[in-house]
Amino acid sequence: MATTSVTMRVDCDDKAKAEQIFSALGLNMSTAFNMFIKQTIRCDGIPFEVTLHNKSDDDYFYSPANLAHLNRSIAQLNSGKFSKHELIEVEDDD
Repeated sequence: MATTSVTMRVDCDDKAKAEQIFSALGLNMSTAFNMFIKQTIRCDGIPFEVTLHNKSDDDYFYSPANLAHLNRSIAQLNSGKFSKHELIEVEDDD
């Protein structure tokens, strides 16, 4: 297998953060980039979604109404206004 060199410009902080993650995974930058290239070829495209669409617009969890509810719940917890209860396990009807 013949190899070639690739030179690219990357933000210094991004590179350092990526190297930390790759190191924790037992990888170096070259191996991680080669994995990306192989997945790109295997998927016949970028191996993750690239979009201008903001998914949070369609996600109820991030809707203004739910965020307001979550913020109220957090405020109640922080003020000590909550009650503890046991979780009830329910079996599936499968």
